[in-house]
Amino acid sequence: MPQGILLNGNDLYIAEVNAGKISKIDITDSSPTTTDVVTGLNTPRQIALRGNDLYIAETDAGKISKIDITDSSPTATDVVTGLSFPQGILLNGNDLYIAEIVGGKISKIDITDSLPIATDVVTGLSQPIQIALRGNDLYIAEVDPGKISKIDITDSSPIATDVITGLSSPNQMILNGNYLYISESSATKVSKIDIVSSPTTTNSPTTTDVVSGLNSPAGLAIDNYNNVLYISELARKKIIKFISPMLSIKENTFNKKVIIFPNPSVNLLHISGLDETEKYEIYSSIGQKIEEGVISNKKIDIHNLTKGIYYLKFDEGSMLKFIKE
Repeated sequence: MPQGILLNGNDLYIAEVNAGKISKIDITDSSPTTTDVVTGLNTPRQIALRGNDLYIAETDAGKISKIDITDSSPTATDVVTGLSFPQGILLNGNDLYIAEIVGGKISKIDITDSLPIATDVVTGLSQPIQIALRGNDLYIAEVDPGKISKIDITDSSPIATDVITGLSSPNQMILNGNYLYISESSATKVSKIDIVSSPTTTNSPTTTDVVSGLNSPAGLAIDNYNNVLYISELARKKIIKFISPMLSIKENTFNKKVIIFPNPSVNLLHISGLDETEKYEIYSSIGQKIEEGVISNKKIDIHNLTKGIYYLKFDEGSMLKFIKE
């Protein structure tokens, strides 16, 4: 049963819970097969990489271990023990943050310490299973209440505040630009939220479905270069991939000379900063190509589109978001 996954170059590392091992595949292979990296682990669920050190959350053993991935036959060594069912882990400098699902808290250790001791960061959470960091904001997936909360890790006594509620068993999260991707196990889908801005309300983001019809989606990994989202499906014991150009959207990647207006728009988008013969494609908010064409008189007709959020991609590489009213 694959859960946590991590992409390092062409290697996709996989935490196989029931098999008690970390395996890997080469994603460039046409028919990839798994090879064992390390075995003999106790319910490995999540992994994090720093340099050559792969950190492993062994949930039922209540510990974090690590291996050197350059070793031909690596052996896991304990980093910290005595944790309360650790799951999500992430590295921020020398600090390893740990989501302790039964302990209802986020703790951390300094990995440079010879004998690291876990200290509480925030307590009183409800089944924290995964964490993601953007700047000083630590996002926390809480399973039972079905929500994402966050704390400011620079606070001396941080208090978790809700980011979004109403999720269906959020499992894993991964950040990509302004977007937080979430695997919702019970809803059999991966959704995303814009954690920076929302078209309707500034502080209450809403989810957008990315891909649905999954079976117990868990781990997530993004390959921006090839626009691929890798997803581990626990129940089906497999890794699938979802290809979408929307995965390549990051902050400050657009050509700022290209302007579309008005935005929002009802019928026509006016374009400046591009040649009139430029080709374009329009994608929905979940990455489905809606239409394509060539700019005519520096305008694009969008009257046939239904109301919602879209992305306009030009042949020269720019991509801009617009709202159809």
